[in-house]
Amino acid sequence: MMRSPERSGRRRSGPRALLRRLPAPLAPGLLGLVLLVSGCAYESAGTTTTTAGDAEQASPATGPAALVFEDQLVDGSAVVVESVTLPADGFVVLAADAAGAPGEVIGVSELIGRGTVAGVSVPLFVPLEVEAVVHATLHVDMDEDGRFLYEPPDGFVDLPAVSGNGVAAADSAMVGLLAPLAPAAVALEGQRTDGEAVVVAEVTLPAPGFVALQGEEDGLPGAVLGLSDLLAGGTHREVLVPLDRKVAGPQTLFAVVYIDRDGDGMAGLASADSPDAVARAFDGGPARAAAEIIVVLLGPAAVDVDDQEGDGTTVTVALVSLPSPGFLEIRRDDAGSPGRRLATSDLLPAGTSTRVKVELSQALAGDAVLWVRVRIDFDGDEALGSGDPIASTDEERRAQASFSYTFLEEDE
Repeated sequence: MMRSPERSGRRRSGPRALLRRLPAPLAPGLLGLVLLVSGCAYESAGTTTTTAGDAEQASPATGPAALVFEDQLVDGSAVVVESVTLPADGFVVLAADAAGAPGEVIGVSELIGRGTVAGVSVPLFVPLEVEAVVHATLHVDMDEDGRFLYEPPDGFVDLPAVSGNGVAAADSAMVGLLAPLAPAAVALEGQRTDGEAVVVAEVTLPAPGFVALQGEEDGLPGAVLGLSDLLAGGTHREVLVPLDRKVAGPQTLFAVVYIDRDGDGMAGLASADSPDAVARAFDGGPARAAAEIIVVLLGPAAVDVDDQEGDGTTVTVALVSLPSPGFLEIRRDDAGSPGRRLATSDLLPAGTSTRVKVELSQALAGDAVLWVRVRIDFDGDEALGSGDPIASTDEERRAQASFSYTFLEEDE
């Protein structure tokens, strides 16, 4: 590339006048590139000339400089240099590994100002496809043109920056690839649940990850209410996601797919440092689905019944506390356990009801031991069916109690 013989008031007697100040040249693979990256030119210096005396007087300092480059996971398009310290404006130059030494240049930063800068993102010319060792070096913008410049086949015009002991400021790191976010999909269907778990109908992941259940806030996923175990990449059906907390009644829940991008087997949803992120659907949007979930609580329930007497046609239950709408059923005793059902109450609301009278379908003919049991209207059809479960107490036992019924005969 030809350049004007005069730039910034300096003249050169030939490229060797500058290049003889170079340290030992870098690997041959660094030479011969003509690149433009993020506004930074990376090009041959051509045949520009200046006087050696003027160049020496005007040259920016090349030290002291330092950089910190740590192992990291990236999406493949850029890496981050943890810290850069330059004595003058310059660049971070990335190179591929060649038997433990810098090889072909694979990325150049934008122009970095003098001083210390943290978290410098350096774009790659071509995205990484596999994990690799990457070398990072600092170069000073010697000709102050804002572009990374070098002189093939002899060396660099923009010289390597050096540390306080005169060694080139360089570092290397193992750069791995974050797990991909796309394509993913999830399906969630409306359902009734006891609040222990929700079934996600189907989920497809491009890499290992999780399904989170989140409450609805202003039409969007809000607080995380439950999280699946780690799922392998691929399609999974009928995924059971436990709920961390129960909220009774109908509500909109979101099933959201998250990818375990760092591969640590843990969902970093609450960690700002975690790269784990929401998966992307085929259309590029977030992989999520919403449905109405009705949580029907089975506990805690309580029932209190006293021994009683009567004509055998009705039973009175002193108190019943229901976590969800349900029923009382009266059963005969069968060797110390509830036996055949004798009667069912009307549907009772959630909460506490007192002195509930239950009519027996067939009057008792004599004294008996009876049981009262609490059942929950799980399917919401307002009728007691075989699928309606027994309520549970605070101690997670069946909500039921036995009592004695004394039959009173009418006086003749």
